[in-house]
Amino acid sequence: MSQRGTRRPAPSVFILPMGRLIRIVGTVLVALFFIGLVATGTLARLASGTVVGDRASIAAQQAATERDLERGYEQATDRVREIRALKLAITAQQADAIANKALADLAALRHNALVAIGQTLGSADVAEVYATSTEKALDAKRGQSQPSVAPVLLAPRLYTIVARFNDLATQIADRAAGDLSQTTPTTPTPSPTSSPRPATPTPTPTR
Repeated sequence: MSQRGTRRPAPSVFILPMGRLIRIVGTVLVALFFIGLVATGTLARLASGTVVGDRASIAAQQAATERDLERGYEQATDRVREIRALKLAITAQQADAIANKALADLAALRHNALVAIGQTLGSADVAEVYATSTEKALDAKRGQSQPSVAPVLLAPRLYTIVARFNDLATQIADRAAGDLSQTTPTTPTPSPTSSPRPATPTPTPTR
């Protein structure tokens, strides 16, 4: 038989449907995207609540968060001090004790909020140092006129810290205001004395 009359078998062709091909390509791209997030540490920062951004963005977020926090702190402490300055029905000693405790609680609350901000913007190692130094800076600027700045939309984690602080600060100030505004002085409950009492004889039954 001549070579001209010999037919070679046609090669096998595997046809992949277009829809399946698109899904495979999409799956591969998504996998590559998540691999890139893991490699760069982005997922770890998002899971820990750390704010990610360039230096300018982080600085703007930090300044705005500190301003909002200090605004709530000043409103709460001013309210306590204003009520304490009034002529109250309770004694001066009682009023001082209530006001001083409320102010101390507000200061501790602000410190804890600043620690949380430091952990969100940086690391836990420097959060305490950041909180202490920021407290001193904010106290030094209190009462001074501050330049007007453009509003900044806080990151969700920072907004949560400020909102929680404002809620607790309001509760502390409200409680102090209620205690200071009592209409009658509160008298301490006397402690029970352990003075001996004569024993009362128990009558014996008669027959």
